[in-house]
Amino acid sequence: MTTPLTDPEARVYARTQLVVRGAVETAQRAWSSLALNDLDGSWEREVRPRVVIATEEAQIDTAALAAPFVAAALAAAGAVSAPVGRLVAGAFAGHAANGLPLRVLFDQVLAWLRRALAMDMPASDARTLALSRLLTYVSTEVGDTSRAAIQAAMITEPRVVGYERVVRLPACGRCVILAGRLYRYSDGFLRHPRCDCGMRPVTREQWGNDERGNSPTALFDRMSIAEQDKAFGKAGAAAIRAGADMARVVNARRKGAVYVAGGREFTREATSVRGVGRQLGDTMTRPGSRYRSSGIARPTAAQLVRSSHDRTELITALTKYEYIGQS
Repeated sequence: MTTPLTDPEARVYARTQLVVRGAVETAQRAWSSLALNDLDGSWEREVRPRVVIATEEAQIDTAALAAPFVAAALAAAGAVSAPVGRLVAGAFAGHAANGLPLRVLFDQVLAWLRRALAMDMPASDARTLALSRLLTYVSTEVGDTSRAAIQAAMITEPRVVGYERVVRLPACGRCVILAGRLYRYSDGFLRHPRCDCGMRPVTREQWGNDERGNSPTALFDRMSIAEQDKAFGKAGAAAIRAGADMARVVNARRKGAVYVAGGREFTREATSVRGVGRQLGDTMTRPGSRYRSSGIARPTAAQLVRSSHDRTELITALTKYEYIGQS
């Protein structure tokens, strides 16, 4: 197994961050048009349309990077890329990972701002905090789209059996303890707001190779004491340096670690009817799961990818909803 940030990963990470930054900057400029004396009008005319368009364009741009990245990662591993389908980047735009239309998700920011003002929060503070929520939604959803597209691309590649979580410094303790962990290609991706962790495609040959430098201990050792203290807390970092179990230290501080979007809390992209909040069309059931996978009239790629562990079923579903086209 290669060490973190091989060339294909470095390239796709850098390009994705540029796309995310562009969408965030556009959203920030749009927010300046929000008038507190005309919240509904300025939001609907000036702010929301610009933020939705910028996010959709960023989703398309990041999705377009997925297939070339997976092919390059396979080539770096000495495997030949032979996808059974072609990713349709435009199909990944328009919705949050949990199925909410982007405009509905972003409307939650305006609702939050209204509540804050109604509770007599100073207008400047309420406006600043609401903007922070909006930018978190934008950056997180673009990042989720990138990962969903990469997973879809991995599913089209028969040589890929799973992915390795790649954690980049600086990172929080929740991510550090997951560094280097291997997951099946259809497994959900645990993340927090604005998480920029990535996934490295793994072939069957790589899966059996335990010589990996991308591990929590290796990552912790590369961090400065200041970075360790920030990620784990001063007491937690000191305990880890003294030999305490890193995972236990982090899990003791997990409260509030979920990502809230559109009034729903989740740590993995929601895929069950309960997780999304309503039943959506005919989809598949994950073996051993209590709940039927969710789908809306058109399920998101993130929902479909988590709906089965069977590659043929996944390709059929992704093709049905036009996330994959004919090669």
